[in-house]
Amino acid sequence: MKSSNITIEFIKDPEKYWDIIKLMTEIWGIRDVVEIVPAHMMRAIADNGGLVLAAYDTKGEPIGFVLGILAMNNKGKLYHYSHMLGVKKEYRGTGVAVKLKLAQRDFAIKQGLDLIMWTYDPQQGLNAKFNFTKLGVICRKFHRNYYGILRDEINRGLVSDRFKVEWWIKSRRVVKRIEGSLPSPTMNDIKDMVKPIVKTERIAPGIRRVKEVDLTAESDLLLVEIPADVNKIRDYSIDLANDWRLKLRPVFETYFSKGYIAVDFISSIEQGERRNYYILWKTSLKEVLDGELPWR
Repeated sequence: MKSSNITIEFIKDPEKYWDIIKLMTEIWGIRDVVEIVPAHMMRAIADNGGLVLAAYDTKGEPIGFVLGILAMNNKGKLYHYSHMLGVKKEYRGTGVAVKLKLAQRDFAIKQGLDLIMWTYDPQQGLNAKFNFTKLGVICRKFHRNYYGILRDEINRGLVSDRFKVEWWIKSRRVVKRIEGSLPSPTMNDIKDMVKPIVKTERIAPGIRRVKEVDLTAESDLLLVEIPADVNKIRDYSIDLANDWRLKLRPVFETYFSKGYIAVDFISSIEQGERRNYYILWKTSLKEVLDGELPWR
């Protein structure tokens, strides 16, 4: 089903929050009720500057949601913090998630805000593609084990390292990404411009491990490899999945601290194998938000 057939509703009816709880349980495979945002908390959020949006199919069945709160950083800047976004499996890739995020963007703009932030697992390639290539986020912050140990089926057994991304919702970069007029590069576009700083080796079909990382690079453009499919690696070996996280921690921490910004994500097929990469660029925030890209 296309997203044009989907309706988005700002939820304030207390009874409808139970639909969101059912979605949380199904989407993340939550078994422990302590991981669920309770209905009374969602009511408080929606009535005090935050929002709870739900997506419904043509039959009126809930198929996705986004939940966010009004937030403030340590410099007093107000922004919208997007805590959860989820879409039922059969509706992923249909545009429902984009429609929810754009509705969230409209809500924040009407509040007079220009920034939405959220966290996600930087090794989840599909999420990275959605966030960077569809929405136009950037990232300058990495957190080790941000949530501690999570108990849902997606994150069970993994340390919860996270990117905290910035979605500058009024910027030229974001507008162009939403319009589709600022496409991500291909590997051929950038291969002579970037320096790879993560060396990996194949140990099984679709499975690679990190051999070494370079923390001393000075090139303006860096390429950081992440797993082609972190869920497949987790199923292969939880220790290997966590090893990827431990090895990449100093990479993100080191280069973000040096002024690099994660500005894009690319996925390429190399010798019949999918490889995923972040592009880090050492430049000013203004240049990035103006929609400038070094490969254009």
